[in-house]
Amino acid sequence: MKGEDTTMADTNHLNADYLLQLSCGYWKSHVLFTAVGFDLFTILNRGRRTAKEISQTIQANERATEMLLNALVSLDLLTKQENYYANSVLSNRHLIKGNPYYLGDSIHHFHNMMDTWAMLRETIETGNPVSLKDLPEEVDPHDVRDFITAMHNLASVKTEEICSKIDLKEAKLLLDIAGGPGTYAIALAMANPGLHAVVFDLEHTIRLTREFIAAAKIEDRVTTQAGNCLEDSFGEKVYDAILVSNLLHIYNPANNTRILRKCRDALRERGLIVIHEFVLDTTKTHPQFAAIFSLNMLLGTQEGESYSEDEYRVWLANAGFEDIKRIDLESNSTLILGKKK
Repeated sequence: MKGEDTTMADTNHLNADYLLQLSCGYWKSHVLFTAVGFDLFTILNRGRRTAKEISQTIQANERATEMLLNALVSLDLLTKQENYYANSVLSNRHLIKGNPYYLGDSIHHFHNMMDTWAMLRETIETGNPVSLKDLPEEVDPHDVRDFITAMHNLASVKTEEICSKIDLKEAKLLLDIAGGPGTYAIALAMANPGLHAVVFDLEHTIRLTREFIAAAKIEDRVTTQAGNCLEDSFGEKVYDAILVSNLLHIYNPANNTRILRKCRDALRERGLIVIHEFVLDTTKTHPQFAAIFSLNMLLGTQEGESYSEDEYRVWLANAGFEDIKRIDLESNSTLILGKKK
């Protein structure tokens, strides 16, 4: 083609490498998935070890184990001195079971999503979430526990920052809609001694929520309510603040406006609504995580996707909110706050 030079001498190797890195990106994911599956990082929390010692502990082939360990070093998840392996600072913080910021359950959740992502082409062709067509009617309790525990992992690393961004000093009662494990409600109640919170979610989720509340020893100030956010009322003029975290990306604009109107009804005068989401720019192409997460919602929900700030603002205004503002978090998510008119 005119104006296009495709000779080998002019190949941009950085561009070619970028495409190759995209193509084999799942290699890195599987190195992490496998290490977490073996619980290698918890094992190494007991002290540095050789490949032979680790292979014996996990009952695996020594040569293959050494290759896995070396790959983990290349990913900065382990360190290596002579023939001894140890956890990196990052792994010590997030990959040892029992640590407050453990992310292993969420990594396991992402691993479980691999089969669904393999259906992306068919989902794009049909426009329908192929992965959902053969799901059983009854929810598998094991799958629910895996998902809710993963959501607790992800929320735990954000609670401190979110608590610092939301002013609830004067609030007495908070509703956490589709709150899952109740991680945010628990953290906000702990950060605001005068605050009580209610976690609203489906019955099969609420049974697990109560376990997290009990573990936090805050049953006197955080309670639960079972219900469906589309079908059930949240009450009338009951709450000082409502948190809607990682929910609206599941639904279409009409249903989101419906949920937000019910939130307005449930808030007292000048009550606060806080939306926590992965928010796109006006082009819907950035941030990268939010743009790709939109495909994740295409694969895993009937009508969900990522939305832009402008869309959230329109829905909030139409639902009866004003004084709308945006707060970007250091992580990959955003808060959008509004006041009841």
